Amino acid sequence: MRHLVPVVLAFLVPLPELHAQTAVIEGKIVDQSEKQPLEFATVALHRSADSTLVGGVVSDADGHFRLEKLSAGRYYLAIGFLGYDSRKVAGVNLAADQQLNLGTVPLSAGQQLLDELIVRGEKATSYHKIDKQVYNAARFGSSQGGTATDVLRNLPSVAVNGEGEVTVRGSGGFTVLIDGKPVQSDATTILSQLPANSIENVEVITAPSSKYDPDGKAGILNITTKKGTTNGLYLVTNAQVGLPSVETYGNAARPRRFGGDFTANYRKDRWDLSLGANYKRDDIAGYRDGEAETDGGSVRTTFPSLGERSYRNYTYALRATAAYQINPRHSVAAGFYGGKRTQYRRADLLYRQRRADAGTGAPIDALDFFNKNLRERKSDFAIANLDYTRRFADRSTLTLSGLYEKTQLGGPTDNRNVKPADESQLINRSLMEEDNPLDGFRFKADYVRPVGKQGRLEAGYQYRYLLHRGEFRYLELDLGTGAWLVRPDLSNAIRLTRHIHSGYGQYADRVGKLNYSAGLRLEYTDRVLNDASTPAPYVFERWNLFPSVNLLYDLGRSYQLKAGYSRRITHTTTNEMNPFPARRHSEVLEVGDPTLLPEYTDAAELGGIKSFGNGSLFANFYHRGTRHVINRVNSVYSDTILNRTYTNAGQATAWGLELGTDLKLTKWWNWYAGGNAYRYAIEGAVFNREVNRRGFNYSFNVNTTFRLRPTLSLQGSVNYLSRTVTAQGEDSRLLLPAATLRKILLDGRASLSLQWANIDLGWLGSNQQRIATRGDGFYSSTNYIQEVDIFRINFSYQLNKLARKVKFTESEFGEKEF
Repeated sequence: MRHLVPVVLAFLVPLPELHAQTAVIEGKIVDQSEKQPLEFATVALHRSADSTLVGGVVSDADGHFRLEKLSAGRYYLAIGFLGYDSRKVAGVNLAADQQLNLGTVPLSAGQQLLDELIVRGEKATSYHKIDKQVYNAARFGSSQGGTATDVLRNLPSVAVNGEGEVTVRGSGGFTVLIDGKPVQSDATTILSQLPANSIENVEVITAPSSKYDPDGKAGILNITTKKGTTNGLYLVTNAQVGLPSVETYGNAARPRRFGGDFTANYRKDRWDLSLGANYKRDDIAGYRDGEAETDGGSVRTTFPSLGERSYRNYTYALRATAAYQINPRHSVAAGFYGGKRTQYRRADLLYRQRRADAGTGAPIDALDFFNKNLRERKSDFAIANLDYTRRFADRSTLTLSGLYEKTQLGGPTDNRNVKPADESQLINRSLMEEDNPLDGFRFKADYVRPVGKQGRLEAGYQYRYLLHRGEFRYLELDLGTGAWLVRPDLSNAIRLTRHIHSGYGQYADRVGKLNYSAGLRLEYTDRVLNDASTPAPYVFERWNLFPSVNLLYDLGRSYQLKAGYSRRITHTTTNEMNPFPARRHSEVLEVGDPTLLPEYTDAAELGGIKSFGNGSLFANFYHRGTRHVINRVNSVYSDTILNRTYTNAGQATAWGLELGTDLKLTKWWNWYAGGNAYRYAIEGAVFNREVNRRGFNYSFNVNTTFRLRPTLSLQGSVNYLSRTVTAQGEDSRLLLPAATLRKILLDGRASLSLQWANIDLGWLGSNQQRIATRGDGFYSSTNYIQEVDIFRINFSYQLNKLARKVKFTESEFGEKEF
């Protein structure tokens, strides 16, 4: 905080009235070891003769600073940043009208910060900026060797349910960025594919500014990838193997878990080349225990089920980037990302169907059958991008970016009903074939111009295009002839096109102790859905405005106050709008609503941050109001089949509080804990019936690390999600404890760790969640039990130190529909 004092005084003391005040001093402040720009570093200008304070500024997001309207003379600069050693730049001789560029000014980390470096795995877990909270992925040892989802489940704002669905502040509607680049994709899917080992930081942006896409009512998760060297070769490799399962739940096949990934970066002069690849086989054993009941008036039907529900997951991909700096003013970059993702979900369930008279309870009939359901979901994809950046003499920049994606989505669902006593006796068999090619294109232009000493004006334009086609065939096997027959009522074809044009303007500045930014985004959406059975297309066309405001005020004594507001939109997916019935499971017939409206959300928050010698504490109060909230709801289709659809259910509101603390209790004990509690309410109508549901939900994540020796540490974590109210029912609590023992080898270049995930010990009830729904004429409750007490061994090796981000191309469109 002492570095802020001279800068604040500089704003209060006007520059002396001297002649020829036309000289300029500028430069860029960076971290000495990582060569990354330092935002909000303080720069104070003093006269050499008497140390009189002449002026001061704060560096911008790129580390740049600029002192203007200076007189000729001899000066020195005092530069500082919290956690770094201050630096004095002496002997600054300034001539009249001189434009003096000091170039790059590095700052060294202070001893307290050095004590928290990655060598000991104790880098600070989180820190805060005006519009975001930033979390260091390396602090969560239980996630290493896993995916981005495993990293996120440790954050106070984030919860992950038993099906791997991620929510931020209780909402599943959020946008994912990879190194600041928007990814128009299903968040749960992309996060489950990105290796945790490749992640440097996660930024949680709950009140995004207008320069970001307004998609996602819960805000944005920006994932920054690992860094390479500034000059030379950087290489990091990781390998993982899973030990034999403790519990297999009688599944048909034992789970297999192994994989590896590497990231290589080479930089020489103007060239910057990166290559990365990963492969992961990650099976999960499990089963489900369900009960369901329908009331058809005079007949009541019950059909409990029990059996295997397991997953086989395969992921492999190749990524490459190339960047070339033509000269200090011009640079270009290109990237490629291609690979395959495949998931097999097996549900082999024994059903005991019973029908009885609703009035007397007298049995009518009974049927036992064994349902063998195997669903394959796959995505083969290829993505390419090209970026150009122009830097001008006034330090303004213009960036042009283009991206094209070609993705092949789909996969069959094989559904067989057989006799329990003899599985070779086939009762019936059906096959659902899906073929969903997708083409996506994105172009954007962003302009940034410095204004005055610390102001920054940003403006831009963006165009997004999506073409998503789908062909769906439902076939039934004729047991007599062996021929496959097409069911026309369950087969169809669709074509979705979406054009989105948007422009934005935003201004950010600092006045005394207040940092602020305000902006406005205008967006035009043109969405057209065609299906083969309906001659007239479904058209949605609308203009929308998205304002944003963010404030950060320094109260002194390491206290900060922040506030933010942002208007958001959640666009509908193709699956939610698909107008024809699709039967992928014996219990469910799923159909979308082509007239669905997007969700519109107003999000506001007020929070405080307190930093102290051995840690920090933050608290955020927030409110989120959503119109046209989309809910997945069920109704009765027949006595043993539920009809599942999507509908705009009305208005939803959430009032919440999130807390987080990062403490270094002793030299060998670190503690990080975060939680989120909110009251959720939904009011509206589902199937012409009034809906008025309220509930109090909470989650917490605790992470503690014990440094047993300088190179040996033990980390324990607990992720807990409370009972959660839904539109037609509730989800039970979910508990996920874990532990990691980590040994650093080869002078910090390598590490070996043993992970124990989903600790249960036969009595904790970990990694299981019951989903219950109730409506007119039906009740359904299913307990999903997934594998516990999973052991993995991870090995990581690193050549050369980390110093810059490697930005790979990421999916813009296909992940969302996968």
